[in-house]
Amino acid sequence: MAHRSGPRLAPVQDPPAGTGPRRRGAGSTALARAGGLTLLLAAAALLFVALARSDGPYRLHARFLNAGQLVRGGQVQVAGRAVGRISAIGVTTNGLADVVMTFHGDGVTPLHRGTRARIRAVGQAGVANRFVDLWPGPATAPVIPDDGVLPTTQTTGIVDLDAVLDAFDGPARRDLRSLIGSSAAIFAGSGSAHLNAMLARLDPALGEVQGMLGQLADDRTALTRFVSTSARSAAALAARRRDLEGAVVHTARTVAAVARERRSLSSALARAPTVLRQARGTLDHLSRAVADIRPALRDVPRTGPPLREFLQRLDPTLQRARPVVRDLAAQLPGLRTSLAGLGPLERPATTALRDLASAVAGARPILTALRYYAPDFIIGVTNGLAGILASNYNHSGHYGRLNFVENPQLVPAGLPAALLSSSALVPGVLNTRKGLDAPCPGAGAPPAPDGSNPWVPDPGLCDPADGIPASVNTP
Repeated sequence: MAHRSGPRLAPVQDPPAGTGPRRRGAGSTALARAGGLTLLLAAAALLFVALARSDGPYRLHARFLNAGQLVRGGQVQVAGRAVGRISAIGVTTNGLADVVMTFHGDGVTPLHRGTRARIRAVGQAGVANRFVDLWPGPATAPVIPDDGVLPTTQTTGIVDLDAVLDAFDGPARRDLRSLIGSSAAIFAGSGSAHLNAMLARLDPALGEVQGMLGQLADDRTALTRFVSTSARSAAALAARRRDLEGAVVHTARTVAAVARERRSLSSALARAPTVLRQARGTLDHLSRAVADIRPALRDVPRTGPPLREFLQRLDPTLQRARPVVRDLAAQLPGLRTSLAGLGPLERPATTALRDLASAVAGARPILTALRYYAPDFIIGVTNGLAGILASNYNHSGHYGRLNFVENPQLVPAGLPAALLSSSALVPGVLNTRKGLDAPCPGAGAPPAPDGSNPWVPDPGLCDPADGIPASVNTP
């Protein structure tokens, strides 16, 4: 009580002068030193615990369906090398055997995910000869922590010999007893060496079979699913037995037909490389064609609206065209008769067309001249039949022209020979010209001021000098 009351009364009493501050400073220093020592001791303890933990044994739990006559102290092996011991065997709440394995380094620990454990036996002669065979998981897999658990999906038990023997019934046991009783005769004599050699070869095979059966035991779910699926498939095939027999028969016939065509098949296979090379070239051209057609395909969406409008208008057009097509179909018999009558005219028409082609080729210069002089011909005919429709006009008024045509053989004799001269009979009123045999189109009238006549289409066809001169308008 005196110790507890001292601190309560100390703040009330005045401390001696000059002593209070020094006492508080000494107490703070001592507290700081005590706190630092405590932290140092705690860190050392943690380091010791960590080092002790890291140097301690690594434990792993393996869950088996049954312990398989394992005992404490049994070996844990990896690839035939002892790496640990069985430190404890227990039972879980769901009735599984919990085998605790303790390792002491040896470069095996820590183990990784994917590790598998199997109960193995050295032989069938003893009981305490079982051990756990470990298959470590890949080093790239996650690490299994200390006191980790391998579930039953990663463990495999062992089948005891008495369990195997219990599977035999009475007759099988008698046969097995007889076999064992006669084994002396089997192993004796010259056949023993061959039997021993067979058994030596049988051991690895049995090991492989055991590994396969272990894999099947590990994949019980998949095996069960496979068996059930196979059963359903077999039942379905049995239900379709007739169809299956027919399929087999047809398959046999197909194979036989293919066998009969083996020469054709051989020829086709021999030509296949050439065909494939040509196909490769075709595909190359096709790729280029696709590249060329791609712009057109881009334009296809834009043709949608016009095509839609065209199709909308096509329906009424077809409705209106139906009577026309009906009438045309009614005219087809008469047209067929007419076309049938054209058959006999083929040869005469062909000959006539050939002759017409030759005549047209020869008359081409004449037709060309007629095309050029057609306006002069038409005007001459109309003026001659209907009178002078129009006449020339100059500053003195209207005037007319008189054309006199004479055969050149008659020119030297008679009155025309006296009248036809190169000089003007009446200057400005009556002139004569001769030898006008190549006038140009439009030369029957005086030349127009704009030069529209006479027209000279071909210098070799006409002579502009043979036309009416411009002087007739200025007498």
